[in-house]
Amino acid sequence: MGHLDSTHLMGKLISGNHLILKLITLKPLIPDSWPDESLRFGIMIQVSDPSSNQLHVAALYRVDNCLMIGDLQNHLLTRRTVVRPSAGLFWIAPNLNQEDQQILAATIDTWLDVNENKIPYSVAHPGGVIFKDNVWVGNEPSQGLTCATFISELFNELGFPFINIGTWQSRIGDDEWAKRILDMISESMSPEHVEAQLNNIGQTTRVRPADIAAAGHLVHQDMVDSLNFCEVDPLSTCIEKNLLNL
Repeated sequence: MGHLDSTHLMGKLISGNHLILKLITLKPLIPDSWPDESLRFGIMIQVSDPSSNQLHVAALYRVDNCLMIGDLQNHLLTRRTVVRPSAGLFWIAPNLNQEDQQILAATIDTWLDVNENKIPYSVAHPGGVIFKDNVWVGNEPSQGLTCATFISELFNELGFPFINIGTWQSRIGDDEWAKRILDMISESMSPEHVEAQLNNIGQTTRVRPADIAAAGHLVHQDMVDSLNFCEVDPLSTCIEKNLLNL
């Protein structure tokens, strides 16, 4: 992927009958644009597989003055490690106060510590209780998360407004993506988990990595209600097109 200079992307935000241009800033995770000490929780996005136009999203957070990256990488494969500079990683700083950032950071660090390599991946999560006292308990067939829903579920569990998944809509390619990813990783899953996901494809709605990045730009401290699909999708589409050079 080519380097995006300071990555100022112009996206469209729908408000009523008007289109409002919004400046999106995706900063490369390099020394010249490294997050300062005020960032306690942010969102990181990258192109993980250019050949299939696959994006990946993760949490960028600070614990004990260490800047960490935390995410769900695959089925029963989590990551919790000190981040290293990379021009291929881009970060977003949500407009949240220090206290809320610290709560988000502490919670996701606990999740990744307590549930190391225990969280299943699912392209068709049916819902239901999946965490109890920060411990993963969603072990019914098809229950699981993606890199994107791992982040959205963090906000949901804490009761912080973020995205209203109930408003999410399917987009072209979502079902094909689910089938392709499931085919790639199904050997690491139980037959019951695979079958349940196959049965749920088309009945559940995908949250894309770019949706999480877009929501990270739109979320703010005074927000009461979570963001609806129509508020996030235009910015998400803009981020996808720019990162993937579409």
